[in-house]
Amino acid sequence: MRSEHPENPPTSRGAPRGRQKNPLWVWIFLWSITVLAGGGFIFKLIEFTLAWSRGGAAAFAIVPVVSYLAVAAGFLCVFAWSFNRGEYKDVERAKYRMLELQDEIDARGGRL
Repeated sequence: MRSEHPENPPTSRGAPRGRQKNPLWVWIFLWSITVLAGGGFIFKLIEFTLAWSRGGAAAFAIVPVVSYLAVAAGFLCVFAWSFNRGEYKDVERAKYRMLELQDEIDARGGRL
C-alpha cells in the first residue's frame, strides 16, 4: 500500500501541481557536457576528413564512420519526431498513469 508521504502522492490526486525546476548546476553540467562532446565529435570529424582527403591511413575507417553517422542521423530523426509529437511536454505523467493502472488492476483482484 502506498504511503501518504509528499514524495509518493496517491494516484487519485493525479500529477503534481507545479512543475519542478532543475537547479542551475544541472543545466550548467548538461550544457557543459553537450558542448564538450559536440566539440570533440566535430574535431574528430574534421580530423578524419583531412586525413581522408590526404589519402592517409584513414581509408580503413570509412565504413565505420559512415555507419556511425547513419546511426546518429537515425537517432536524431527519432528524437525530432518524438519532440514534434509532444512526447517531452509532460514526462512525469507516465509514472502516474502506471500507478493508476496498477490501482485498477488491484481493484479487480489482480485480473487484467
